[in-house]
Amino acid sequence: MSKILKQYKELKEKDASSIYIFRIGIFYNILNEDAKILNEKLGLKITSLSPEIIKCGFPISSLEKYTKKLDNLQLQYKVIDDLPQNSNIVDYSNNIEIKKILKKISEIDMNNTTFQQSFNILLDLQNKIKKIIGG
Repeated sequence: MSKILKQYKELKEKDASSIYIFRIGIFYNILNEDAKILNEKLGLKITSLSPEIIKCGFPISSLEKYTKKLDNLQLQYKVIDDLPQNSNIVDYSNNIEIKKILKKISEIDMNNTTFQQSFNILLDLQNKIKKIIGG
């Protein structure tokens, strides 16, 4: 979040009148003073991350909904989406699923797992992996 905070501060120095909406994974986040404005105008819930950072946000699927609301309120805003061009929600979601699979594997107690349980675990993992790779 420190990289985003630094970028936020730099952008605010250049144009303090705009609200900056940062894409972070599958969410858009709004920081500090901008978060306070959107909390007041749109009712977005504020979360405190540290003494110097507060945020609010919404899922990327809701961007159009919120930009329409901002347009209706005639608020200036800029969407900052610095994700690589080849990055998309499917890749991000697959990455999350892969991490869940790896976590499940790492938590297997090999000393207390029966052959039947092992088979069921492998079958479950195989099905999850097939969904990810499209097989």
